[in-house]
Amino acid sequence: MMFKTSLKTLTALGVALCLSVGTPASSGGLFSAAIRVNESVITNFELQQRQRFLEVLKFPGNPSSLAREQLIEERLKQGEAKKLGIRVPEQVLKASIEEYAGRANLSPEEFISELEKAGVDQSTLIEFLRTAILWSEVVRAKFGAQSAISEEQLERSVKADASGTSIEVSLTEIIMAIEPGLEEETQAKAQELANITSINKFSEAAREFSDAPTAELGGKITWQKLDSLPPVLQPLIFGLAPGDVTEPLQIPNAVALFQLRGIRETPFRRPAPGAIDYAQYRFPADDAKTLSALRADLVHCDDLYAWAKGNPNHDLIRESAAPNEIMQTRAALLKPLDDNEFVIEITGATATLTMLCGRTPNLDVADVDMEQIRNGLRSKRLDDFANGFLENLIDDARIVYK
Repeated sequence: MMFKTSLKTLTALGVALCLSVGTPASSGGLFSAAIRVNESVITNFELQQRQRFLEVLKFPGNPSSLAREQLIEERLKQGEAKKLGIRVPEQVLKASIEEYAGRANLSPEEFISELEKAGVDQSTLIEFLRTAILWSEVVRAKFGAQSAISEEQLERSVKADASGTSIEVSLTEIIMAIEPGLEEETQAKAQELANITSINKFSEAAREFSDAPTAELGGKITWQKLDSLPPVLQPLIFGLAPGDVTEPLQIPNAVALFQLRGIRETPFRRPAPGAIDYAQYRFPADDAKTLSALRADLVHCDDLYAWAKGNPNHDLIRESAAPNEIMQTRAALLKPLDDNEFVIEITGATATLTMLCGRTPNLDVADVDMEQIRNGLRSKRLDDFANGFLENLIDDARIVYK
């Protein structure tokens, strides 16, 4: 069913909009108060609806506790918006619903219909999105002026100017697969690891907890240009000092953390045009279960890390190279593929899945969108301000469970 497949693509979106997580009360009538947050009320109906919404969209964590904590925070966010006189215009809310539904390749009407079939009233979706918009406006109004990025910071961000130098970074990565039923434990462990400030201790943690192929190396990644990192990661890494760790990043079926080990300027050399990032996953040809599951469920190259962890007799290779550095037969397999498309070949007793993870374009310095990088850095600062402000609101709130 198209809706079932499409909902899997909404998990990452749900994580991005959800800053935190909480359990529907069973006492009282459906529309009785379950929780009081300052002067606002959360009803049993709202709790039940939000829990079902989270279940349908497969948010990570416990849906019951997630619904409770999410709604508590939303009441606090709505309260701050009311103080500032912020409202959501109907056309903005409509556009947000269209964008959200579009990520599932559905029209708003189709998306709402599918939610209602699953027992979720459309008011739950509307309130979820409306509060996200309100909060972004609250944060912008309160902290916009403090989030400005200086020209010096911007110049360091991607490639240097006419000086002929570029920024390279040395990172340590921890990528932990999220296994069914262990979502909360994995998220909690990731948050704990994000507080490590020692480079050596973070490497020790990578050896113990990471499921990435770099775990044996203490999670260390060789020096690489900042602009070669995924766009979502570039501003986060640039905002770190050596020893700092990113907040846990949700990726398909896993959570990732990165620590900055070092940063340096080096002479700039144009990257090879069309560098190819790809993965190959080998497993026994008679493993029909794996073959069928990969064809049905594999969405992203990063998904393969979780498969490799659970199957020690399988072999995963991932690398990035220029086309002329890849053996001809392998390059021929990759040539017609789009990002995250794959082919499976069976040779004797071995099945080999070859997947294209991405292609690196050849960019001149003049092609770099510095304003985009500035916006990314500014967004990171705003996120930090927002998280701290929300923590203070929770600490000061009067929360009563009925």
